[in-house]
Amino acid sequence: MTDEPGATSRRRRNSDRARMVLVGIVVAALAVAALSFVSGQWGIGCSTTDEYALAVAPALAPAVGEALARADTGCAAFEITAEEPGDVASRLGTGAGAPDLWIPEGGWWARRAQDNAAGSVRTISFPLATSPLVLAGAPDAVPVAPNWRSALGLAGLDLGNPLRTGTAAGVIRAALAETADNPVAVGTVRSALAVHAQREGARREEPPTGQAALERIEGDDVIVTTEQQVQVHRRTRERDLDVWIPENGTVMVDYPIVVTAPDPDRNARAARTGAALADALHAADARAILSREGFRDGVGHALPDIRGLGTVPVLELQDDAIMSEAMRTWTLLALPVRTLIVVDVSESMRRPVDGTTPLELVAQAAQAADDVFPDSVSAGLWMFASDIGVPGRDYVEIAPVRRFDTMIGSETQREIVTSLDKWVPDSTGTGTALYDTVLEAFRTAQAGYDPRAVNSVIVVTDGGNDDPGGIGKDELLAALGRLRDPARPVPVLTVGVTDAADGNVLAEIATATGGSSYLAGDPSELAQILVSALADRSRR
Repeated sequence: MTDEPGATSRRRRNSDRARMVLVGIVVAALAVAALSFVSGQWGIGCSTTDEYALAVAPALAPAVGEALARADTGCAAFEITAEEPGDVASRLGTGAGAPDLWIPEGGWWARRAQDNAAGSVRTISFPLATSPLVLAGAPDAVPVAPNWRSALGLAGLDLGNPLRTGTAAGVIRAALAETADNPVAVGTVRSALAVHAQREGARREEPPTGQAALERIEGDDVIVTTEQQVQVHRRTRERDLDVWIPENGTVMVDYPIVVTAPDPDRNARAARTGAALADALHAADARAILSREGFRDGVGHALPDIRGLGTVPVLELQDDAIMSEAMRTWTLLALPVRTLIVVDVSESMRRPVDGTTPLELVAQAAQAADDVFPDSVSAGLWMFASDIGVPGRDYVEIAPVRRFDTMIGSETQREIVTSLDKWVPDSTGTGTALYDTVLEAFRTAQAGYDPRAVNSVIVVTDGGNDDPGGIGKDELLAALGRLRDPARPVPVLTVGVTDAADGNVLAEIATATGGSSYLAGDPSELAQILVSALADRSRR
């Protein structure tokens, strides 16, 4: 019989269980394949064949591959990659490696990606398929909650990463859709997200998604998934799952075709091919494949053959600005700090002012940070002055960027970074090689960029540039402008120590990278300023 919303579903498998398990293994392999080249009927009778990169949500990729292998829409072929929507949206920021066409898990990802995309991002089709968002767990393990806002408070819920997956983002959309007309209730959603965001920030790697996540369910675990993924699991595995949605409804995850080619001419060609692709995937044969794999049609009609949840109420978020604000809050709370701290050790930093050197003040500030930040912080330490590194280099690396709890010999990374006064080179330069060092630090931080962290460079100095043999300010700012990548932000946060610091120059450097500039006119303020710089997430 049909699974009712909020009810437990238990159904026996047919006797040919071994065959179905084999099918499931094949489906799972297709879903996670790095590349799947689709040809089928494409290009028959054509003198040349155009190839297009097509990124598809992992749950949908096997069905799309099978459907296109039988389709004919002209002289085109597709290289399919199964990718989470957040991974694709990130690449669209620069255009580097961006696909020509995209079928995301959740059409809202296209609207979000457009804000920072290097080229045009356009949805050109009615959804190919839909699937209701659900909570799933072992039989009798999913608690009944009156709404999605309450579901966010379930003790066993593993929300996942809404910066990467459609399902995790979908739960937040559902909770906000329930409360959009009530500012107080919206605030409670953000409060509920805080616990999940902090838990996400403590992870060392991305959590499993799709069928891999369903297979790991045990005990009281509850995960966010879709009706479609539950149907695949039931058909191909040895166990059933309990599924639930609240009585007021759920978000319908949709799968439209989106044109994403960054180059304008390529974008126009991809749009024409995408229209033909949409026709092929809306054809009867393709719809039959999608239905067999547990997807509803683009309208959201219930699955045939008494499968799934039947007719469900649909929640829709009318104002995407509310979702954008919630995701900013998530980012602030979830992403750990990853920073490279670059400290000026030139002569002026080692000259006493009222009995204390600026460098000693910086060391005290570093100790203050030790009391504030958790082990999830990753930080590295450079020291710079004119010609203190290898010949022609103006910095020395004391420690590369590592988590604070990493052991290096008998010391932790935390102890090394926060005891920076121990590592000042015996022989240091007299000048402040600010511009050359900032550029190298920015390049280093970009090369080690971590998409799961708030990446930054913190530069601490008591002066402006004093290195006639190095690059000039205009050259530095131009280089930072060329290297800056909106999809991989690395703000430079500048900290001026004492009134001698060139505040205007430091502000220009920070602005060129989307960073912030701090000045400590009163040395007693330096400790709090350095802590604030290390915590600065406003430019993510």
